[in-house]
Amino acid sequence: MTVTICQQHFEVRHRVINKLRSAREAGLLLAVSQTELQALLEEVDQLQLVAQAANHFAPFALRGLEEPQAALRDALRAWKT
Repeated sequence: MTVTICQQHFEVRHRVINKLRSAREAGLLLAVSQTELQALLEEVDQLQLVAQAANHFAPFALRGLEEPQAALRDALRAWKT
């Protein structure tokens, strides 16, 4: 149930982003509803969390020959628990 709800929220956020991107590329006025704006702000919040985690964990991610993305993913998993 939670995965389905999360997936729906993800789809709504990205639908708004795609709508705005298309409008910008077409030279149209960028206009969104209050609901769409809320969805967009939720996406920004999530991106800020990832950026913050990267800033705090990336310096400690240099372990062996692992890819930086794998080290960051592991750090994010540890941070979420």
